[in-house]
Amino acid sequence: VAAGLAICVIGQGLRSTAMAQCGESFNHYIQRDKKENHRLITTGVYSILRHPSYVGFYYWAVATQMVLGNPLSGLLYSFAAYRFFARRIGYEEELLVGMFEEYEDYMNRTYIGIPFVSWSINRNKKKRL
Repeated sequence: VAAGLAICVIGQGLRSTAMAQCGESFNHYIQRDKKENHRLITTGVYSILRHPSYVGFYYWAVATQMVLGNPLSGLLYSFAAYRFFARRIGYEEELLVGMFEEYEDYMNRTYIGIPFVSWSINRNKKKRL
């Protein structure tokens, strides 16, 4: 339970920090069009993780199940959250590559931070080619 609480706090802290550092460029909805004030944030937590808000949310969500002490629920929740973020991040990154010419370089020097999401995105790209 203590480990779950610690991960919850760390995950929420990462998510909140990411949202604050992103400022006006943060939105809960995936943006399909680049707005005038939309800029690519590559400093702070974004210098290491390209989707730190999602990473924080993922670990927070999984850790809540650790706090509840239900291993089956934790396993199922981990899988459901992974599937959600793998799809969302894959779709969002396709849009970001089109919005920011420097995004591919940014992708090469940062991590997603959610287990197997990069692998899933790369696998899906190869299927489409």
